[in-house]
Order: sequence, then C-alpha cells, then structure tokens
Amino acid sequence: MKRSVAVLAIVSALGLSGCAEKEATGGISAAQASQERRETLDVSALRIMEADFQALPSPEALAGVQSIVAAGVVDGWQEGPALASYPNGPLEHRIFLRIKVTQPLKGLREGKIKNDSVILVDLYRGAVVRDESKKPEEWLPRKSPEDFEKSIPSGTRATVFVNEHLPYDGAVVKPGAPLPENAILTSPPPQGLVFEEQGLAQQNKAGVQTLVGGIEPLDVAGARSGWLEPKNMDELIDRLKLHGFSG
Repeated sequence: MKRSVAVLAIVSALGLSGCAEKEATGGISAAQASQERRETLDVSALRIMEADFQALPSPEALAGVQSIVAAGVVDGWQEGPALASYPNGPLEHRIFLRIKVTQPLKGLREGKIKNDSVILVDLYRGAVVRDESKKPEEWLPRKSPEDFEKSIPSGTRATVFVNEHLPYDGAVVKPGAPLPENAILTSPPPQGLVFEEQGLAQQNKAGVQTLVGGIEPLDVAGARSGWLEPKNMDELIDRLKLHGFSG
C-alpha cells in the first residue's frame, strides 16, 4: 500500500506547493474514528503527514528490516530542532518522543540497547501558526510538548521499530532541548510506533484490541494482516520473541 508524501504548515498565502496537513477528520475511516473515540490515547498529532511507503504485513516483517526494536514506556516529550527546510518559509519544527526501554528486542550492535536505555524518536511537530507581525521563520508551532504529553502521556506502553537517526536535510536553525545522556536518537518508519491503550488493557477482556498504531493505524497493511493478531502489548512482544527477536 502506498501513500503520497505531504508536509507542512498553516501558510497558504505563501504558496508552498505539495505541502498540506490532513483535516481533523480527513482520511480517517468511520470505524477508525469510532475506535479512537473509545480510547484515551490521541494519536491524531502523529497522523498529520502522509508517507509513500509499502506497508509490511506483520510486526516481525518490520522488525526484520529495522536496526532497533524495543518495548518500553513513554518517558515524556521534548522540543526537537527547528530546520530551514522551506526557502523563505517557516521553519520545520521537530519533536522527540522519549521511550525508556524495558525489553530490548533487537539492537543496532550487541549491548547497544539495554534495559533503561532511552530511545528518542524524531517526529514532525506539525503546523506553525501564522503571525503577520513576525517573519515566517519566527512563526511558532501550534502544538507544544505539553500538548503531545496530554495526547500520549508518560507511562504509556510502547514498542518501537526504528533506525538510528541520519543527519537532517535542512540546516538546523534552533537545536531544541538538550538530549538526555546516552540517549539514542532514532527515526521511525510509518508503521514503527505501536502504543497500548491503558484503559482498555486494564479491563483485561479477552480478544479486545488494546494496541494502537501511532503514525499509521494497525490495519494499514490490511484487515487480515499480522498486525491485528496480537491484542495487547505482551502478546506483541511474545510474537516478536517467537520470531527470534529477543535482544
């Protein structure tokens, strides 16, 4: 399955082509909207860009091509760098999701990913707010790290399928918040973030799907894909271990 790439901000008067954000309800199926209404997690802030990619059919298939796979808990959000990605336009702001590792499943090198390692996942922070009193490069993001924390709070269980971060294409204008000591900066593919809905998990009902895709919904690879077979985070971790991913 392929999706077209789209990025950017509330800057229609600048005439930046090929850049757009999803509308609040655009591109979301009725079934998905219904599911998200019964969840306390709000992943909409992560689903503001469309990526052109071939969806892989199962967690183990994605784990096989990513250099880092780990389960853990959300340890907070912090301001990432601001990049000069658009000539004469606003800066592209990034945000880092911090994951404290509780179960390393696949590491870049032996011993690299350990319990208590902190993985930083680099994500697009979203649109800036147009302010005619300032230059475009001074416009600020609409969402703060605190907004992301409210949507996906610390303590949320997560599994990440990521690669070590490559240098940014755009020049770094603002560095963002300092990185935690020994943190591993990473980039996720569209299917690379999976969270557990705590409220549903606590109900402990057999067969209830408590997993939530982050950047893309779990069923992006199809309604019968292997992504939908595990119903909670423990089942997802066990499935990955069964396929040889155990640290």
